[in-house]
Amino acid sequence: MKYTVFSAMLLGPRSKQEDCIIDGIDLFQSNQLNEKKIIDTDFLLLGVCDGMGGHDQGETASRFVCEQIKNKFNRTMFSAEKVKTLLTEIQNSAQKHLPENCGTTVAGLMIMDGQTIVFNAGDSRVYKISTSGMDYISHDHSLVQGLVDKSFIQKDTAPYHPLKNIIDFGIGPLFNDVWENFDIHIFEESISRDAWYLLCSDGVNDLMNEKEIHELLMPSPIENGTILLQALQKKELKDNTSFIILQAN
Repeated sequence: MKYTVFSAMLLGPRSKQEDCIIDGIDLFQSNQLNEKKIIDTDFLLLGVCDGMGGHDQGETASRFVCEQIKNKFNRTMFSAEKVKTLLTEIQNSAQKHLPENCGTTVAGLMIMDGQTIVFNAGDSRVYKISTSGMDYISHDHSLVQGLVDKSFIQKDTAPYHPLKNIIDFGIGPLFNDVWENFDIHIFEESISRDAWYLLCSDGVNDLMNEKEIHELLMPSPIENGTILLQALQKKELKDNTSFIILQAN
């Protein structure tokens, strides 16, 4: 099956790029990226990691987890349970090999035989885009999302909450004490040929709401990926900013 993938990264105000992405073929941790490629494969893997931790530890954590995912995930691991098992193995490895105060989010998407598995830990996101709008098919592990889930606040007020960037789950030693308290979020569906997928770090959705992103990307999200990138550059970036757009051809 052929896929078209658009990948973008911006350094923003940070001194280091703490995001890391997998675009189906390559792993990137670039200060600036604007790339489109066509991939012909029977198994596709995309991922976005957003690292955290001082003294370059976030940079190290996101790259470590991206490398582990890229090396371990393959067509023989295409099931929700195997995804959870592999991410638990990566968590155990991260505890052994990474500094204790670092961690990373992860949002990923795998496609094989017309089926899609979306997985995430933390607040990096996966959206499904159609002509009518954007559906959020990952699920934030964050303090504010927890308030939404418990109906303490409304979903439409969450982007403006002062604690919106506090996450309570991810991968790495930083989350060792809470690892058993949360579940990796998994979403499965048949791939839609009339839809697109967007994976992004919170540097994107912190600056633009879903309506703004959708208006910039439609009617051709792959071709308009550069437009979204330019629109983000014109704003006052608050963080490293990365996204991937996918279309199944």
